[in-house]
Amino acid sequence: MRVYVNGEERHLHVYDRASGCDYAKNVVCSQERLETDAYGAFTLTEEEYKKWQDILAVQQDSEDILFALKDCVDAEELKNYLYEETRYLVHIKETTDEENISLRELQHAIQHHDVKWLQENGFVKTMEKHS
Repeated sequence: MRVYVNGEERHLHVYDRASGCDYAKNVVCSQERLETDAYGAFTLTEEEYKKWQDILAVQQDSEDILFALKDCVDAEELKNYLYEETRYLVHIKETTDEENISLRELQHAIQHHDVKWLQENGFVKTMEKHS
């Protein structure tokens, strides 16, 4: 996603590792309406740019974890788990942070064969894969 900060062109990115698609624009625009210049280009202040860099860095970490776990975790169980963990969150920063924490907990449980955690969090099929 191309943005302008103080007239300088900069970029914000977050990549879906499975498809290779950059979806930073979807994330940023889902939260707030961005200012545009006379040519329709997105403009941000330095503070706004830094905020989005930080949020997207956490989202990219989550994407990397998802990609690493794609063959280890049942897709339906993962979808249900992330939905349960984030369903009441409305702000992108909180949702991104919570999703990242949840994925890290899942990754830890799989790496350490934490059967109890997997069972308590609905990963029955995933548990069977690792038994």
